[in-house]
Amino acid sequence: MDGNELKRLEAVRKFLNIDFKNTSEFQEIVELAAELCEKPVALIALLDDERNWLKVRRGVDIEIMPRDTSFCRYCIREDKLLVVEDATHDERFVKNPMVVSEPNVRFYAGAPLSLNNGLRLGTLCLFDVKPNSINSVQQKTLIVLSRQVVYMMELELNRIELAKHIQEIEAKSESLRKIAHMQSHDIRQPLSSIMGLVYLAKRGDLEIDSEWINMLSDAAGTLDSRIHDIVNETVADRDIMEARFNKMVEEIEDYAILLLDANGNVENWNKGAEKIKGYRAFEIIGKNFSVFYTDEDRSKRVPNNLIKKAAELGVAKTEGWRVRKDGSRFWGSITITAVHDDEGNVIGFTKVTRDLTSVRNAA
Repeated sequence: MDGNELKRLEAVRKFLNIDFKNTSEFQEIVELAAELCEKPVALIALLDDERNWLKVRRGVDIEIMPRDTSFCRYCIREDKLLVVEDATHDERFVKNPMVVSEPNVRFYAGAPLSLNNGLRLGTLCLFDVKPNSINSVQQKTLIVLSRQVVYMMELELNRIELAKHIQEIEAKSESLRKIAHMQSHDIRQPLSSIMGLVYLAKRGDLEIDSEWINMLSDAAGTLDSRIHDIVNETVADRDIMEARFNKMVEEIEDYAILLLDANGNVENWNKGAEKIKGYRAFEIIGKNFSVFYTDEDRSKRVPNNLIKKAAELGVAKTEGWRVRKDGSRFWGSITITAVHDDEGNVIGFTKVTRDLTSVRNAA
């Protein structure tokens, strides 16, 4: 097994963690592919080293099939559409159990699910039990829909990894609180000594001499040292976690990731936002995100309605024309997610945008 296949399998295992049923768009894409291409069976399939995982289905109930009988294993070999009009006339499939017996497959069309790094995870594919074909428009449609599937998969995986990261931060914060509780004993001990010495001195029960001053100085030094140790430890851990997370978000270039305040004003964004929208960070931070919308959308209060919907439902998704700094337009797919405080109040939003202009043009 070559290194590229090992990388592909590693990527497949990551995307198999997605709950495809959690996002209705996957099923909608499969239904649309079947209807537009006029085929009874449509699938989103991920292929590992032994199995073909049928993650989203229309027309079949089977969830897992052997890789050896899969048509998709041929489709992922190249980054282009594979069409088999009659499997009984194709030497690759003429002896395939799926062809010679139930379900007696005849037609297959598959578009590979390709990541930006060239790794092909599986396919968006169609089947029929009779010889068939798809025209050039349907072929182009299948390719465009496969790209949309990959976009949705990447977005869902990023959401899972972000939730996991937040969970790790919360777990570490809880651990720090427990550590701080234990370390408070180390603080109380020298503090009690200081307070006791001062109390005795005030009552006149202890003479303020060099010995008293040395005892007080030692207790204060111990207290200061332990406070510094605790602060340095907790701040260092926090800073490392924040630095790692910020670096991860900052370096993503395929998605514009923005942090908005409760009113929709930009508080922070990543390299992808600069690349897609054309603004430098210092040019846009502090401005309202409505600047990315067309005059028509602003007059219809589209930006306001989106953050209102996100605040009410937790998330708002949309697609439409957006405006870059230079005035040019791009077709964006946008997800706005509400950020809440511990009491459930909305304190801001995250906004993730992907430029789908090329996908829209291809359609």
